[in-house]
Amino acid sequence: MSNITLKLGDCVELLDEIPNNSIDLVITSPPYYNSSHKYQRGTGFHYTQDIGEPLYVIYDCMEKLYDKLKIDGIVCLNIGFSYGETGVMRPFDIVQRIRSKLGYFVNDLIIWHKNNPIPIKNRLTNSYEFIFVLSKHPIGKYYTTEYTHNVWDIPVSQGVEGHSATFPLELPITCLQHFSKVGDMVLDPFMGSGTTGVACKQLNRNFIGMEINEDYLKLSEERIAKSSSFYIAENTKEDNNDNGLKSLSNFW
Repeated sequence: MSNITLKLGDCVELLDEIPNNSIDLVITSPPYYNSSHKYQRGTGFHYTQDIGEPLYVIYDCMEKLYDKLKIDGIVCLNIGFSYGETGVMRPFDIVQRIRSKLGYFVNDLIIWHKNNPIPIKNRLTNSYEFIFVLSKHPIGKYYTTEYTHNVWDIPVSQGVEGHSATFPLELPITCLQHFSKVGDMVLDPFMGSGTTGVACKQLNRNFIGMEINEDYLKLSEERIAKSSSFYIAENTKEDNNDNGLKSLSNFW
């Protein structure tokens, strides 16, 4: 049975409460640039713009995450570019800063190809995003032995009620299968609607989710509680009558 813990608050602050060397895998997708005001932080000028998670917030989070990762831990960081901030080079600007300033290694670069992208006028329609596979060590851990290429054809999620930019469930499931095993501790510091948590419950991984918006956290609670451990992997057996929420919603 998965141990699921959801935390309400700013991930940069909440990460101080996580023990060092305790996280096996991070799967996260910071909110898109120009996303909702629901992700504002603080009261300064930089934090009152309608810009989702700017570069410095992602950097601050990754800085805190470094010590929380186990020595062989992996970070799957999903970043799409936008036509604001640093534009189409935004994902590489973020990761270059993480590499040069914090010491992460880029083990792999996954291209998420969306076969149903949102059409864009006056520009080429963007049909892909990146998932950067980062670690403390130049050679990361992989739990799959079959041949797998790094272009994943996964349709954009149609969203769930209460959240318009839902992470497609197949993305965290695929990351979990490649970079973790049953019983590992998985963290999503930008949890949103809780899709990574749903995937962890289905694949029997432990999960910590952090979310700054209370409405989204409640949505995550509902989605994870309703999900079942039906996506059994690695020859494990679970009682599907248990909802798997052992320590849900620690509000700090």
